[in-house]
Amino acid sequence: MKYPLILLSCSFLTACGGGGSEPLSKDNTAPTVNESTQCGSNFSAQRHLNKQETNIAYWQIEGDTLQTKPQVTYFTNRSSSLAETSYKGSEPLCEQVANIFGADVTDTWQGAENNTIKVGQQFKYIPELSVSFALPEVNSLNDWRAKGSPNSMSTNLLQSTLTVWYQNSDEQRFLQGDLSNNQRVVPLACNDTDFTILLSLIEVDEQLSISLNPAYCEEVRSNNITKTMCLSAKLPQERLIQNCEFALTDIVIPNAQGNKTFVKLAAQTSAGSDTGINVAITDIDIN
Repeated sequence: MKYPLILLSCSFLTACGGGGSEPLSKDNTAPTVNESTQCGSNFSAQRHLNKQETNIAYWQIEGDTLQTKPQVTYFTNRSSSLAETSYKGSEPLCEQVANIFGADVTDTWQGAENNTIKVGQQFKYIPELSVSFALPEVNSLNDWRAKGSPNSMSTNLLQSTLTVWYQNSDEQRFLQGDLSNNQRVVPLACNDTDFTILLSLIEVDEQLSISLNPAYCEEVRSNNITKTMCLSAKLPQERLIQNCEFALTDIVIPNAQGNKTFVKLAAQTSAGSDTGINVAITDIDIN
């Protein structure tokens, strides 16, 4: 755990089955993107992000700037090979976008060596969509109890980011450069904005409690043992991000040499058959 951010990951993985050549179901046909002189008018790409991770957030003492937010992250893993693209051209950037967001390809590393990858070793591209939500309007533990100690409250979407990671054959993910140089904020807008946060009192250890706001914690003594209990917030496991979209936005597209190029992409998301989501590219601009 890296202080001051408090992030406890909980993974929910469901098998998606199929090999790299298995098409998406008919109900999840990738929509055709808008007219694009660079990649062709019929360019389409869609990929299933099958793995979902959520965190547990607490009210911290650092203030809103450093406050950890409830977050859900979607990305692919080895069992997620449901993808399709219509692109058959030879424009390198169009092909790279198709490979990342519409295929489950294996590439060969040609960039600088590091502890995770060596020249000539194989890797994959892993797109990741992360969505952060606001903590519910609770002023303290006493305020939560005054509201009836609800186990869930409404919330709203704060920020979404899209990152393309590399992943080696041991499923270790890595980037070339800092996360800030690879991650881009996307203006995700959803048709369904009825989001919910789950609230509960859970025990925390002494090291963690030091960074938490004491107004949301209490000490409970039982059998001569004192425990620190703090109010926590997390997102439910069921589908969160379904019918959403973002307009053309600069996205960092990496390649096998470790280089990066900005490509403007627009996309739509839809619910998968599991707790994951489908991401379909709806527009592309490589200028």
